[in-house]
Amino acid sequence: MHYCGTDIIEVSRIKKAIEETQGFLEKVYTQGEIEIGNKKGEKTKFQYFAGRFAAKEAIFKAISKTMDIKSILDIEILNEESGRPYVNIKGKRAKNIDVSISHVEETAIATATYSV
Repeated sequence: MHYCGTDIIEVSRIKKAIEETQGFLEKVYTQGEIEIGNKKGEKTKFQYFAGRFAAKEAIFKAISKTMDIKSILDIEILNEESGRPYVNIKGKRAKNIDVSISHVEETAIATATYSV
């Protein structure tokens, strides 16, 4: 079986949530994701976080029928040295989930596939 999920989000919505909602980063992103995002430049930082948000939503849509995910924090998206994103579920590398993240100045989109 193959499952697919896609999500798109406006970068401005994530920027506003980060700037105006106390604890938003810690509720949505793992410590590793936060550390990487905070090293980005001011403009790309919010694109990074929006892309990760869209990816988490896309992954959840793809896996929700077959995996028990209790929190968005159970999903972590990091990058290989090549820059290619990969997924950890509950701290373990998910070899059967593939994700693609793209963004432009004001929009981020992600697609995830899951094979069982």
